[in-house]
Amino acid sequence: MKCYIKEISELAQTSTRTLRHYDKIGLLKPSFREANGYRCYTKPDLAKLQQIIALNYFGFSLKIIKDILQKAHNIYTHLQAQQKVLKKQKEHLQ
Repeated sequence: MKCYIKEISELAQTSTRTLRHYDKIGLLKPSFREANGYRCYTKPDLAKLQQIIALNYFGFSLKIIKDILQKAHNIYTHLQAQQKVLKKQKEHLQ
């Protein structure tokens, strides 16, 4: 599966601007670029993008998401810490 930026943005329901930003900060690089410079993404890229979107939804910053994805073994530590933060926010709202 090879997708251009527009196609993967539609599949993931995110903007092409977001994908360009993720590329710029090194969070999600396209698998390759064509000779004309077009970004090409693959199925594993889509899976990684979906992880990024989910972690962002749970309140993680892009910097923390990048760290989580680079060091997959520490995801549980981050999730536990984020769970505590969300519980405190919930208590504060009630």
